[in-house]
Amino acid sequence: MPEPISINGPRPIGPPAAPRPAGGASRGGEDFAALMRRELEKVSAMQSEADEKLKQLLTGQTQNLTEVFTAARKAEVAFGLLMEIRNKLVDAYQELKNMRV
Repeated sequence: MPEPISINGPRPIGPPAAPRPAGGASRGGEDFAALMRRELEKVSAMQSEADEKLKQLLTGQTQNLTEVFTAARKAEVAFGLLMEIRNKLVDAYQELKNMRV
C-alpha cells in the first residue's frame, strides 16, 4: 500500500536497494558448479539405489514391488528434471552466444 502524503510533502525517493544474489549468498557463497555437482551426485545415487532394489527383486531378496517401483520412479523423475535443467542451460548459453555486443 502506498505511503500517504504527509504535511511536509512526499517522502524523498532514495536509491533502490542492492539486489541480493539468488541462493548463492544465503548458502554461504556456494558456487553454481558445486551446487550442480552435488545435485548430479544425488541423481546418480538415486539411480544406483533403484538399480540395487531391482537387482534385489530379480534375485528374490525382496518381494516389495512398491518399494522397487517407487525407487525407480524417483530416479526417473530426478533424471528427467536434470535433463530439463541441462536443456535450459544450453538454451541460455546459445542465446548469450548469439547476442551482439
